[in-house]
Amino acid sequence: MSYDNVMMKRIERTHAPDGREVDVKPFLHLVEDILKRATSLTTSQAHAELKDKIQQINFVSMLDALSSTIHKISCEIAYNALSGTDASATTLSLFNMLRSYSWDAKLVLTLAAFTLNYGDFWLGRFEAINNLIKVMMDMTRFVVEFN
Repeated sequence: MSYDNVMMKRIERTHAPDGREVDVKPFLHLVEDILKRATSLTTSQAHAELKDKIQQINFVSMLDALSSTIHKISCEIAYNALSGTDASATTLSLFNMLRSYSWDAKLVLTLAAFTLNYGDFWLGRFEAINNLIKVMMDMTRFVVEFN
C-alpha cells in the first residue's frame, strides 16, 4: 500500500463518534471572522470587534464546553510544530483526541485550534499563509455543508 493509503486507514480507525452533536456552523463563522480580522485589522481593533461579536452570539455555553478540547488541540499543534514532530504522528494524535466527534466537528475544532495559534502570529501576514487559510476555509465550508 502507498503511504497515503496506510495513513488514511490509520485515520479511519480513529473515527468512533459517540453520537454527540456539535453545531459547527457558529464555530466556523467565528473562525472565519478571526482569520479575516487577523489579516486586515490591527490587533486592538480586532480584539474590540471580536469581543462585541462574541457577546452577540448565542452559543457561549457550547463554546465553554468545547474550549478545553480546542485548547488541547491548539497545544498539541504548537508543541509538535516546535518539537519537530512528524506531521503524520501529529495528525494521528489529533484524530485520536477527536475520535468521538463527527468528521465536520473534527475539522472545525481543529481549524479553531489552528486559529487560536495563528492569532498569536497576526503580524506575519504572509501571502502564502493567507492563501493556505483561504483554501482551508473553502474546504471546511464545503465539508460542513456536505455533512
